Amino acid sequence: MSFLYHGTSLEYFDHPYNSTRQNERTVELAVAQHWLPDGDGLEVGNVLGHYDITGHRVVDRDERAPGVENLDVFDITGTFDWIVSISTLEHVGWDTPDQDPLLAIEALQHLRSLLRPNGQMLVTVPGGYHPPLDRFLAHDVVARRAATFIRWGKGWRQTKTPTFKPYGASTPWAESVWIGEW
Repeated sequence: MSFLYHGTSLEYFDHPYNSTRQNERTVELAVAQHWLPDGDGLEVGNVLGHYDITGHRVVDRDERAPGVENLDVFDITGTFDWIVSISTLEHVGWDTPDQDPLLAIEALQHLRSLLRPNGQMLVTVPGGYHPPLDRFLAHDVVARRAATFIRWGKGWRQTKTPTFKPYGASTPWAESVWIGEW
């Protein structure tokens, strides 16, 4: 089975880890594999390594794993040809007792500042998990190119306008996912 991402047909990503075919990872990882460029890369949030996509720097504040640097997103320094973050930024400032809804937006801006000239960035955010972030991402000026996908039958469909559905409404996972490219 496949889906369209900005007019390009991509096969759903299917992997036994984290039941990808049942959740938003099926779209996020298919797009990430299609998008990943060459060069010096950074991943924020340890996701790709679980699916054997390696060869780049990985930073994750909380996950302890070989090759993963445990740093807060705001402590990352350096410059990169590309940065990818899969379903991670929605947790910044949100999964804490003293929520700060602006921290995720500030984290996104910090990551953009780490891109080299002509650098590229791909960020995915499950819809409905962090409503203030969803409202920010709904503006077309945020990314060079963005898309949202919603569950559609047994698959996912790209929407014409930004669409954020309540997280976990019909499944334990996201009902929509936003994907932005810089």
